[in-house]
Amino acid sequence: MKELLELRVDYEYAHLLFKEDEGVNLGDSIYGPSIKVVKIDTHSPIFEEVGKMDKYIREKYGTFFFAGWNYIRTYTKKELADARLFQMYVRKYFEPTGEECGTEYDESCACKLCGAGRKQISPLRIKKGRYLNKRDVAITIGGEIVVSKNFVEAIRTNGIEGMIFGDVYIGKSKSEDCFQLMLQGGELDVSEETIFGVNPYDFSEKSPTEVFKCPNGDNLGLNIISEAYVKNCTALSQKDFFISKQTCGFRSGLLAPHHLMFCSPKLYRTIQENHLRGFNFEVAHIVD
Repeated sequence: MKELLELRVDYEYAHLLFKEDEGVNLGDSIYGPSIKVVKIDTHSPIFEEVGKMDKYIREKYGTFFFAGWNYIRTYTKKELADARLFQMYVRKYFEPTGEECGTEYDESCACKLCGAGRKQISPLRIKKGRYLNKRDVAITIGGEIVVSKNFVEAIRTNGIEGMIFGDVYIGKSKSEDCFQLMLQGGELDVSEETIFGVNPYDFSEKSPTEVFKCPNGDNLGLNIISEAYVKNCTALSQKDFFISKQTCGFRSGLLAPHHLMFCSPKLYRTIQENHLRGFNFEVAHIVD
């Protein structure tokens, strides 16, 4: 596996570590670049230098060296063929959330510390929009996942076990073209080998106002940093789609903690062979 870290570096400070022709400079024709997008190998010396520079910039100037970040992990054909489990990510986010459009939730069962565990108690309601344009899955910033009719048909035709779909209402009308992928019955226990943090250099478990790692064990951190490790269980041999027992993220406004999603090699192949678009995958690890 090759692991790169993509960073959106403040252009004002980018020259302290990167050359002008490194990465991609973003900005406008009037004011010039404001962000430099770079990709660095996490096993190279520059990875550690970024962490040191970010700490320096924060302490001296009270601002950040980088803001946005994203891991890019690529695998060999053999690594993909040998994988027993994959973590699934939805690439496309959209607004407004279902909560803003009238979807009802029961907040009484949510953890009082981290906000994890609220229950959706009505069908998903969203506004009309091109959420699934040229893709088969999209997710609101509140964690509600919408999939295409084509996606549902492929899942059912190929005998995929573990996926449950709910109705989606657009305005007052039930949609015939999209469905909600329900995230119910968390079965996979995330192992302590999985690393969570604020970013690749900050592993804080809380902020002055938010709890990221819940002492009750409900929420594991703000963001998943490493590949996912889950504990072995019988469900892994019975289904093709799973969600984690624990969540990550935090409750703030419309944002809510979310479960990690996993799939079997069978579901991974089904999505690939049917050219279903909108997911990213990483190899996940099963530990005893």
